[in-house]
Amino acid sequence: MNVLMDDLPCTVIVADVEIPIDTDYRTGILFEQTLSDPAMPDNEKLNTVLKLYYGDAVFPLLGDMDTVQEALNGIMWFYRCGADETAGSETEGGASGKDPPFSYEHDAGYIYAAFVEAYGIDLTKNRLHWWQFRALFLGLPETVLFCKIMAYRTMEIPAKMPKEKKRFYQRMKRIYRIPEPAEQIRLEKEMEAILANGGDISQLIK
Repeated sequence: MNVLMDDLPCTVIVADVEIPIDTDYRTGILFEQTLSDPAMPDNEKLNTVLKLYYGDAVFPLLGDMDTVQEALNGIMWFYRCGADETAGSETEGGASGKDPPFSYEHDAGYIYAAFVEAYGIDLTKNRLHWWQFRALFLGLPETVLFCKIMAYRTMEIPAKMPKEKKRFYQRMKRIYRIPEPAEQIRLEKEMEAILANGGDISQLIK
């Protein structure tokens, strides 16, 4: 689909039935946060994302795993803004093995300010379709603070960079570093305590 030429989608087909899908950008953000929640079991994530996008309308249609997969495929197609699943997508997780470039939770204020500065859009008062939000998000100009922060987080500091510049960028990385999830920090502290007391990490598995 072409966002410039076609109507933005508001339904998907599941089990040969056209059902509404929640198009609001906030749902897309909640979807990402749900998938990246380390404390939530997979089955709970599945039910949460289905209810986020479809409400209760989809559950009577889910008679077998094929229709469940079809419902999930509809969500993923919508979340990717109609792009092929092999296409790259910038999400909170960032590239594998690298620090994430942004967090909807931690950077909420920066993102809000960026939309006001760049587009005059107050995200607290406007209901944007997810595809609109993503297009505007990806098109934010480099001049807004949020984009500068993402650049600081992701830039590689070459060894031959002058010391003053290197110190500056290292400081910016520290200032704007995304904090680790509280759950991860708690588990790491528990593991350290267990190991310090001569225990083993099996005590963390519940």
